[in-house]
Amino acid sequence: MINTVENMLHFYAQLRKFYINEFTQRFQEDSFSPNELDLMLFLHNNPSINTASQLCTCLNVSKALVCRSVESLTRRGFLACEPDLCDRRIQHLHLTPDADPVIEKLLSVRETFDREIRRIISPDDLRQMEETMDRILELFLNKTKGD
Repeated sequence: MINTVENMLHFYAQLRKFYINEFTQRFQEDSFSPNELDLMLFLHNNPSINTASQLCTCLNVSKALVCRSVESLTRRGFLACEPDLCDRRIQHLHLTPDADPVIEKLLSVRETFDREIRRIISPDDLRQMEETMDRILELFLNKTKGD
């Protein structure tokens, strides 16, 4: 079991590394860091998960890296920060309209990847992979609940 889990984690780490490297290469002229691109795409896909603390957890990156990326993107006009209505210490991050062209390009790159995958892997194989990953996730979720 350990080898299986280790192999899966290594596989997904390699896949994520390739994915981020492709985005970074396609955005070289815009001089975005991989984390900045990841953060913008994540905020676009998950607008309700929008605090630095939540981003650290979901993206599995350090607070310092999130803060650096947020500062850079805010300074460049791609992000806006709004204080929480109940707790002024918390800032909610939102993409600005200036981020729209970047998001469109990110989504286009992602769609290109998706098309390439669907071209060589059958829908049945993709569905089977998703079902398998769902079962593995359910196993781990049940373990954390104590079932």
